[in-house]
Amino acid sequence: MGKNSLFAFIIILLLSTNFKAQSDRLNSASTEQFMTSGISVTIGGSFIVTGTFQASPMERIDNLVTRIYNSAKVPYLSQVRDLRTFNQINEQFEEYPLRGIKLKRFSGEVIEIDLLKFRLTGNFKYNPYLENDDVIIFPANDIETNFIEISGAINVESPYTFQFVEGDKLSDAILFAQGINTAYERVDSAEISRLSYDGKTEEKIFVKISDDYDLEAGDRIRILAKTTDKKAYSVEVRGEVNKEGIIYITKDNTTVAEVIEKVGGFKPTADLNRAELIRSITFLNSPNSNRETEMMLMQRMANIDIEDSLTFLTDNRLRLSRGSSVVDFTKIDDPNSPDANFIVKDGDVIYVPEQQKLVYVFGQVLTPGYIEFKEGEGYQYYINQAGGISKFARGEIYLIKGKTRSWIELVEDTQEVVEEGDFIWVPKEPYRNFDYYLTRVGNFAQIIGSIATVIVLIVQLGK
Repeated sequence: MGKNSLFAFIIILLLSTNFKAQSDRLNSASTEQFMTSGISVTIGGSFIVTGTFQASPMERIDNLVTRIYNSAKVPYLSQVRDLRTFNQINEQFEEYPLRGIKLKRFSGEVIEIDLLKFRLTGNFKYNPYLENDDVIIFPANDIETNFIEISGAINVESPYTFQFVEGDKLSDAILFAQGINTAYERVDSAEISRLSYDGKTEEKIFVKISDDYDLEAGDRIRILAKTTDKKAYSVEVRGEVNKEGIIYITKDNTTVAEVIEKVGGFKPTADLNRAELIRSITFLNSPNSNRETEMMLMQRMANIDIEDSLTFLTDNRLRLSRGSSVVDFTKIDDPNSPDANFIVKDGDVIYVPEQQKLVYVFGQVLTPGYIEFKEGEGYQYYINQAGGISKFARGEIYLIKGKTRSWIELVEDTQEVVEEGDFIWVPKEPYRNFDYYLTRVGNFAQIIGSIATVIVLIVQLGK
């Protein structure tokens, strides 16, 4: 017996006692009502509980089925404390058929019941009133082989699978898929994929929807429609613009200049030198994406050493987190510039920061922090404004550009211009104890000793 079968058997065994108790309780509670106006209805087949139950002549089949279902399910699940077990048992409860149900009257009349159609259409033809001594027979719920699958231009999540019943037509499949999606134009045909009994050959049947083609168990239907590009394309603009927020765009032909125009242009406080367009990496933002797989694919065929590999790892992580596009926002007003005509994509983000007019100095200075930017001053000015270099400084000084985050090592004769928003970092000299220097000397001595040994061997071999 398989694991799933064993699990189902245990559930049935556990539930049988509980269902019997619930059934007895229902029957006992309804006895007085039954003696006056109640009726007796029997449920059989593949339902979660079977037996004879008391009902009202004012009840329809769906009312009774729902009542019996809840009376069995709720008390039992309320006793389960483990979430995983709760979900597993709940799935078992849900697995009962809604279609192909037979209602047998005392007179011998047999009525086909389709509760799924009733719940979608509200047509009481599929959900009649109960009568005394009715018998409701549920069919086996074999959705793995006795199914229809429909996909394409439909209103429910595609693909959608439902239980097949003899006599089903294409219109039934479209009904269960909640109709054809009106976002698509001129949808009038479908493709039906029908496998042979051994599953090795496929017949493709192209039909008009108006023909209402007869279906068979296992048919897979695709409602044919040209993919619509009528979607909610948009970019988000943040920061120092007059009307920040979501801006709707067209597909593949909206420029940066047009987006900026829609947000009312830049505020006087906007820092265009540090403004950036961050490109959305769509497939990596989807629920099914795997960033680690993408990282491995990028490195699999690489022929670089360990040092370069570590650098690439950092750069690639930045690529996956934000794909910034090179757009110079200071040239947006020039209609002929490539920057103004740069095409934005769905999901892009434009960020326009505020002018800082500050330079940040940190590391081994006496008072690290923001220093007011002063046009034309070199790095030494900002070091002095931060109280000068501490005695623990290593000796190098680095200028980190605010826009590009590029690093520039500064020396006394460096002419590099410091701009607002830049960073100046003074690194610390690492602490070296006696053991560190002893180890270094020992390693050096070993190297010298090895070289001396090789020289002695060469001299001896030459004699």
